[in-house]
Amino acid sequence: MSKKKKHKKVHALESKPFFLEIHWEKFVIVLLFLLPLIYFSSFLSADRMIGGSDYLIGGYPFEKWIGEQEEMPMWYPHVFGGVPVLGSPVGGPLAPLAQLREIIPPHVVLALSFVVFFFLAGLGMYLYLKAIGLSPYTAALGAVIYQFIGNLATTPSAGHAGRAASIAIFPLMIFFIHSALKSKKLLYFVLTSLITAFAFYEGHFQITYYGLIFILGYVIYYLVAHRKEITRKDFLKILGYGLLSIVLICLLMAAIWLPVLGGLGTAARGVERGYAYASSWAMPPLELIDLVIPTFSGIQENDWGRHSFKIHLEYFGIVAVILAIFTAILYWKKRYVRFYAIAALVVVLVAIGSATPFFRIPYLLIPGFRLFRAPALIFYLASFSIIVLGAVGFENILIRKENIPIRKLYIVSGIIIASLAIVALIFSIGGDSIVQSMQDSMQPKLASQWGQQTVRTKISNIQNNYSDLVAGVWRSLIFTGLLIGFIYVSTKRKIKPWIFSGLFIVIALIDQLPFVSKYIPEAPAPEKYYAADDITRYLKTDRTIFRVFPTPWYEHTTDLYLLYHDIQSAGGYIPNPLRRYQEFIGAGRSVMFNPSNLIQYPAFIDLLNLKYIIAPTLPADVSQYDPQTQRTIERIRLYLSRYNRVFTGNRYTVYENQSAIPRAHLVYGYEVHKETENLDIMKSANFNPLNTVLLEEDPGAPHPENEANLIPGRVEITKYKPNEIVCRVESAHPGFLVLADNWHPDWQAFVDGEQRKIYIANHTFRAIYVPSGNHEVVFKYVSPGFNVGRIISIITLLLALGFFAVSAKYRI
Repeated sequence: MSKKKKHKKVHALESKPFFLEIHWEKFVIVLLFLLPLIYFSSFLSADRMIGGSDYLIGGYPFEKWIGEQEEMPMWYPHVFGGVPVLGSPVGGPLAPLAQLREIIPPHVVLALSFVVFFFLAGLGMYLYLKAIGLSPYTAALGAVIYQFIGNLATTPSAGHAGRAASIAIFPLMIFFIHSALKSKKLLYFVLTSLITAFAFYEGHFQITYYGLIFILGYVIYYLVAHRKEITRKDFLKILGYGLLSIVLICLLMAAIWLPVLGGLGTAARGVERGYAYASSWAMPPLELIDLVIPTFSGIQENDWGRHSFKIHLEYFGIVAVILAIFTAILYWKKRYVRFYAIAALVVVLVAIGSATPFFRIPYLLIPGFRLFRAPALIFYLASFSIIVLGAVGFENILIRKENIPIRKLYIVSGIIIASLAIVALIFSIGGDSIVQSMQDSMQPKLASQWGQQTVRTKISNIQNNYSDLVAGVWRSLIFTGLLIGFIYVSTKRKIKPWIFSGLFIVIALIDQLPFVSKYIPEAPAPEKYYAADDITRYLKTDRTIFRVFPTPWYEHTTDLYLLYHDIQSAGGYIPNPLRRYQEFIGAGRSVMFNPSNLIQYPAFIDLLNLKYIIAPTLPADVSQYDPQTQRTIERIRLYLSRYNRVFTGNRYTVYENQSAIPRAHLVYGYEVHKETENLDIMKSANFNPLNTVLLEEDPGAPHPENEANLIPGRVEITKYKPNEIVCRVESAHPGFLVLADNWHPDWQAFVDGEQRKIYIANHTFRAIYVPSGNHEVVFKYVSPGFNVGRIISIITLLLALGFFAVSAKYRI
């Protein structure tokens, strides 16, 4: 065979595409599904669950309780005196994936939800990058990187499936709106509406809201960048379809937004608190230090020392960062580069909150922005932007290899390597002086925010884990060198694009997974994790309707362990309790369980139907303790002396409050005062809640004479369900039936089938006027917002699907 023929044969073999190259797009879709499936595979059986902190203390017991109800519960009576189930503008039990809990254990549904969300995250990014003109090879890399960004991949640490949903669905939202702007077709506008509604139902309202603001900026950029290509007719079409899309979103959300609007003013978290939270939770160097130290050093946040509310990473990979730097320097004038570079900068400035004056701009100008806390939740949009920038660089340098400024590429590479090497050397050589410098600069500035003890702990953690910090910097240098080495090889040799894509995907996974995999905790199956202890076993022997007071010294005061065992608590775990209840227990406008009134004023415990108090078992001999601890023990003992000790467990003791007022009881006398006056009156030793109920509006009922001498009536609760309470009342005199559950405008009352007005009683409870005689009183939770909103949402969904079918068939 001649040399010419051999050369032709070799060339033919080299040009023949591999199987993977032919089926690349199918391979990518399978990969994007398999990665999260493998990642969460150990949690897809019922014998263990994701041990996310918030999920364990609140999520699972609540989901279990929802599933045990005969009908969709609208009222949640077990915590904080009762709260609406649909009290927040998110789907909760109405979320589409939540319906799987009817056939699959809730904790397995959580794992499946994460698999679905991670897959959607990768799929959305893949489709979007292709839509803006990048190759499937580049899109695959960007998709895998986004699947495991810190903001998404560390959400299992708290069990925040809602946050994961909003972050994961965002790329699909921007893909559909980009396709809508490009094609001007109704189909994509309808899909934008559907996927956005899905994000609200499944996700986190604040994170989705931030995503919509970003998309609005993207739409403006797109229209400006393509102004020469868009005709007047096209613009009017986009405007009309866009308005229709917004209307569809609002109508689809009616089922969860209308109930919330109906209860405005009842929540504890005031409107004015938004900026205060933003200021206190996002002040540097707090946020920046908690971002940089754990993320880039290899130190876990448990070792570094987490600050409250931050149990995740923002790390999105060295691959995206290095490629984004190349893009910003080498391809600044390319389409989308400037937008995403500026967007990333703006998002970071917003994420660090009031640290810079910039935060005041969105706070003052963007509607609704001031209502939210923790602006750092927006950071996922910076990750998205930088990954898009990195993808543009990867496409132009390693895939297309068009117009590469080789000299500039080498100079930038050298600067990056040299900078990281210098930093690595400085950290390696100047260990003690660097730690001392950090201590001198951090301690004075952060002591007022974190407290002296927390700052000392963090400084100690830095000292103890400094070697990991240095190793992390060298690790970044090695990965960067490896990436730049591949880029250099690509300029010298012709290598198939799928090989480069595969190599960079592997590097990205090796880089990101060791960080984020630390944030997927494991817990045993619910039956074991929430197994009844001696305290709950004792409490469950009482079949009457009552609440318990979990004192601040009890380990389950602020979680839903008691709910798991169907025990109602004065505390528990809820994101947004009712304002009046928080004021009643002495917590003010805080959303935390801070029951100062229950400790200072025993009458408040009686009013709240707190039949049992759970407290620590106190030692008989306190001589072994220091004086301060001795005084604390004696104060607790004095507080508990009012109650009867009825059970002593291994660690805690149960006391019975024999003065606890029944959940439903009759009171014959009443007084009318302003809302601001009633709490002070109840604190008075002269106030007797068995004789007098405090109202805020005049019922027009006669005042009985000598109400204290009237023969008490009899009240029996014959049915107590989340949505309905039935009482049998027998009384020789007219009076007020007081129910020691929180008042809410959606509760209605009926006396023998006739509707009666519910008055706000004793600041936060309910009362209705009942005539003398024997009566059946029914309290029903009827949410007009939900009933109307559900109909609107269902009709709108059918309408949207109709639009989708028509637009798909006729290509409009």
